[in-house]
Parts: sequence; C-alpha cells; structure tokens
Amino acid sequence: MKRLAPFAVALALALAGAPRAVAQTSPLRLGLTGGATTSSVGGSSVTLGNWKWGGVAGAFGQYFLARETYLGLDANWVQKGGDNVAVSNGEVQDLNLEYIELPLTIGYTQSFSGWQSNLYIGLALSFQISCKVQGAASSNTAECDDTAGLARKNTTDWSIPFGLGFYRELGGSLLGLDIRYMLGLSDVFENSNIRNRSWQFTAKWAVPLGG
Repeated sequence: MKRLAPFAVALALALAGAPRAVAQTSPLRLGLTGGATTSSVGGSSVTLGNWKWGGVAGAFGQYFLARETYLGLDANWVQKGGDNVAVSNGEVQDLNLEYIELPLTIGYTQSFSGWQSNLYIGLALSFQISCKVQGAASSNTAECDDTAGLARKNTTDWSIPFGLGFYRELGGSLLGLDIRYMLGLSDVFENSNIRNRSWQFTAKWAVPLGG
C-alpha cells in the first residue's frame, strides 16, 4: 500500500490541474459493461493459491468535471476467489466468491483521431452475495459459514481499482475495452489476512447524454 501512495497522489494532482472544459457538450455518459475476470487470494494466511477465471457484468456512468477529467461510478456483479487455495493449518479448497461491486473512480482522458483513452484510480466497496468452497478431492460445494477451518466471512470488501481503457467513437455512442486491476484491502474472512486480488477485462458501450 505504501508503494502505491506516491503514484495515487501524483495522479490526483495531475487530475486536479487538468484544464476546465470550454465546450463540454456531453458531460454525462451512461453505459453497459461485461467481460471476464481472473482472480486469486493473497495474504500471510495463504500458503497456496492459483488464479481462476470468472465473469463480470454491470453498468457504469461517467460525469465530466472538465474536458479531460471525469468521475466514474460502476455497479457490477463480479466473480472472485481462487483455485487450490490453502490457508494455514487448512486443507486445499477452491474458493468461489460473488460480489456486487461499486467502484468510484477519477480519471483522465485524451481524444485522438476518433479514439479516446483514459487512465483512472479510485476506491471500491463490494457486498458479498455468495461464498462457497469446494474440496480438492470432492465435487461437492458448501457454504463458507458451514465449512470447518474457515473463520466467519466478511460481507463487505474494500479495494483500490486502477486501470486504463480505450474507446472508439461510433457517432452517437462509444465502444471500448477496459483493463482493470482490483487490489483488495479487506480480509475475506475475519482476522484471516486473506485478501482478494483480480484483473478485469471488459468490453464497454457508452452513450453520451445531456448537452
């Protein structure tokens, strides 16, 4: 976390100094997003863990404070967890998590030849809607709270999203690709030091609104 702090401060200062919009004709964008995730868990309590693939889908909005600066808010369903996860003094299990994720971001965008690029960072709050485990030697799944060796699950999760995206202007809408990393700040289970970490690769479609 300490290593990321200087980059976050530098980006925030750069965004704060971005020029104000002279003629922002569409200050608001709304859109849909969907794609794939690859996730795992880390922390001092994890002795083994592989990455696993999942899905992400939802909606988002962007409000332009200036021509090149915007605030973004997403509402996504997202799968996280990891395969072959082993915790201290525990058996190897697959961990399957689902969240409703609400990232709030601040971003910087540039336009060139019908394309737009953006770079952003922010803070996300997620609400866990499913937590299941599957033993390495069994095809049966069980709720996390019913599994021996796991502490009580936390139903909320804080994380830092940062990433970049590219959009193609289609004349009335935009179609793009976004790559995002989610750095988990919260323990998945109480007092466990097991934290989510995931990449999200999504397609985004947006429509400018307002004038």
